[in-house]
Amino acid sequence: MQTKGLGGEKEACPASPEAFAWLALYLGELAQDGHRPAPDEPVWWTLRGPTRPLTYTALRAVLNRLNARIGANITLHDLRHTLCLRLIEDPGITLVDAQQVMRHRRITTTSTYLRPRIDEVITKVHEHYTRPKPPPRPLTGWTYDPDDLADVFGNR
Repeated sequence: MQTKGLGGEKEACPASPEAFAWLALYLGELAQDGHRPAPDEPVWWTLRGPTRPLTYTALRAVLNRLNARIGANITLHDLRHTLCLRLIEDPGITLVDAQQVMRHRRITTTSTYLRPRIDEVITKVHEHYTRPKPPPRPLTGWTYDPDDLADVFGNR
């Protein structure tokens, strides 16, 4: 999927297979109403009233109607926040991957979503201390010079 970046140029935007399925259904619904967005037009359009690009204000109105119907208070930022938390919790996604998806300029912004669970931390630290340690390998081929040891530690 492509989105427009800060400079207005198109950028790749990762999305789930389900997102593409929903997008296809949405575009089909738009086409039934006689509108198919051109490549240089926005993807999201209003479905109520005259067809026009979906603005932030219009999407907030959609969420407000939904919130009134279900008795919730969901915002666009809530959806974004949920996405970042789910990405971070996936062990197959790195922090840098999540940063790219979220379009954060600094990794420190993305790292604020890191929420270690105390039970997981305790388990990992326990595994660290109880993991069998390999025996030390003997060093072969050289020895300390007794004069060097005497210089460092004094004569004994």
